[in-house]
Amino acid sequence: MKMHRILAICCFILGIMLGTSTTLQAQNDQTAVEFSAEPQAQPEVEMADTLRQDGKIYVVVVVLLTVLAGLIVYLVSLDRKVSKLEKQFRE
Repeated sequence: MKMHRILAICCFILGIMLGTSTTLQAQNDQTAVEFSAEPQAQPEVEMADTLRQDGKIYVVVVVLLTVLAGLIVYLVSLDRKVSKLEKQFRE
């Protein structure tokens, strides 16, 4: 039961991080908000294009996934240790 809580919290935090970074990027890119019926083209991000061309974007993705996987493994192991201590405390 506790592991489900930990995974839910990790997913929640990840969602907040992704949502916040997207919001901040959108706020930085747009200086004025215009409403029109025609869809506007998204501005190109030079850094992402450069990383994609050099093949370094995959390194960034692997590092981020490794850090997130490490956090999840750490939280799961910490949960097991705490559960073990709680079980010993009850006895």
